[in-house]
Amino acid sequence: MDRKHSSYERYLADISAYPRIDRDREAKLSTIIRTETNEEQVEAAITELVQANLLLVLHCLKNFRGFLHSPAVQITEMDLIAEGNIGLLNAARRFDASFDARAKGGKRAGVRFSTYACRCIKNRMHRAVKQARFIHIPEHHFGYWSELDSLRKEHGDDVADEVVRDRLDVSPEVLDLLKQGERSHTFALEDLSAEDHESCWQEILPDEKAPCPGAMADQGLLRDYLLREVQKLPSRTGSMLMLMFFDDTAPTLGDMAQRYGISSERCRQVCAQGLTALRRQLTPCTDRIDPRLQAVMGS
Repeated sequence: MDRKHSSYERYLADISAYPRIDRDREAKLSTIIRTETNEEQVEAAITELVQANLLLVLHCLKNFRGFLHSPAVQITEMDLIAEGNIGLLNAARRFDASFDARAKGGKRAGVRFSTYACRCIKNRMHRAVKQARFIHIPEHHFGYWSELDSLRKEHGDDVADEVVRDRLDVSPEVLDLLKQGERSHTFALEDLSAEDHESCWQEILPDEKAPCPGAMADQGLLRDYLLREVQKLPSRTGSMLMLMFFDDTAPTLGDMAQRYGISSERCRQVCAQGLTALRRQLTPCTDRIDPRLQAVMGS
């Protein structure tokens, strides 16, 4: 990729302007961050420590080149750098220059910030790569793919399988699987389709859980028909049935009792009587109902 005018080159130029600091300055900043009560001084110390080590994130990025070129991981270089910067910031907030966890008996010994920050940066990047995967791929496969890229640069795209197997120390069957995995691609539903490069996959792929349009239309016809029939019942009975069965808020008998100023039991009786009357009202009209409505009512 030509980075002459890329965002990576602009970012590299920007962070290269920040001066590096020595070990003594790191220890002083660490002490300020851990002991100072003035928030402005603490934030200034964190900012200086982070800015002086932004190039460290790019150094850690080298270990993730194989992930960036994998078809199964959808994450950009700058996104991974941003995740590494978050890890660097967390490391600056927790850094203790006077403590070395490797020292026996908890002895105090100096430790460089870069040693501690690299682990935090790589952990953050590794977590971002895992979350960016659409499918699970064993970690060692990324190493294999990096080796394949190196061999192709050395011997060309038509490098012999025997050379690849000797370098990777894998069987022919495993090599075939690695090549299949390298050629496979995954797509997000928001990606443009290969058909017209305008529509998204989510606009083309069917949703098996979505209701059938024909069934939705039949349900709409049935709802409209029943609403017209309910309106022919006595005013209070019809309004109570509409609240009970057609209102999206789904009020309870207690809610309806408060609304109409009667008991819950009386509301139940009115609704039951209204349903009975509605059945009698619909029975003589069955032969005049649209066949599609009859099928829906029968189901």
